[in-house]
Amino acid sequence: MTKRIAVIQDLSCIGRCSLGVAMAVLPAMGCETAVLPTAILSAHTAFQGFTFLDLTDEAEKIIAHWRTLEMHFDLIYIGYLGSLRLIDMAARFLDAFAADGTGVVLDPAFGDNGRLYSGFNAAYVRAMRALCTRADIILPNITELCFLLDAPFGDSPAHSRMLAERSAALLAGRLENILITSCRFDGGRTGLICVGNAPFEYSHEHLALSQHGTGDLFASVYAGMAARGADIETAARMAADFTFDCLKYSMRCPDHRWYGVDFEAMLPELIKRLEQL
Repeated sequence: MTKRIAVIQDLSCIGRCSLGVAMAVLPAMGCETAVLPTAILSAHTAFQGFTFLDLTDEAEKIIAHWRTLEMHFDLIYIGYLGSLRLIDMAARFLDAFAADGTGVVLDPAFGDNGRLYSGFNAAYVRAMRALCTRADIILPNITELCFLLDAPFGDSPAHSRMLAERSAALLAGRLENILITSCRFDGGRTGLICVGNAPFEYSHEHLALSQHGTGDLFASVYAGMAARGADIETAARMAADFTFDCLKYSMRCPDHRWYGVDFEAMLPELIKRLEQL
């Protein structure tokens, strides 16, 4: 039976990120995708002069309508939110739809490279920390984990392992696993460390490529795998391998820096890998 996923995040009309990635990847993985857009941007935030339309009020109406339809979701995937009001809305969405048997995957999506994204502050981090306890698993990168732990940023294998050890302090409420991305490993490798009930590590060679939307691509593939019933490590390895291969493919594309990781041409390969499971 087809799995139904609810995705809560913004939509950039140009640039491969957020809903633009989820709405392509999840259906390709055989998942029915219900979207709750929080905002519409003319282009992602790396472009100068982008427009921004806040859809919070409309999202509230969508939630109310979905409640009258008694919608059920096999999995809820929450990505970039962007405001305290939207964090509160996401919490109330979970109150309404995160029933027994509904998985909850949360990508905190508020920082990278040691800094918060523009417009975020300590109050947002605190609110996101509370929302994390409502998920089954969270997918922070090293920067986001530093802020969630109120720890200094570092970019070394020793620092990644220290943060992973400290991250167990975040396990509370429903939260049972923390899948940390962009960890550094010895030998110039980059990858994942999972902390919680299903601990493991996984890494690839480090690619010297700064690419918009890689976190959204990883999270979308992970969410699709989780909805299909994969265990955490299998889902994470599939997501990491596909993201890595898309990054390598993107390095051949002259405009990859602006428009994001070039994953569309690789979707047939993702489908092939799913068929081989």
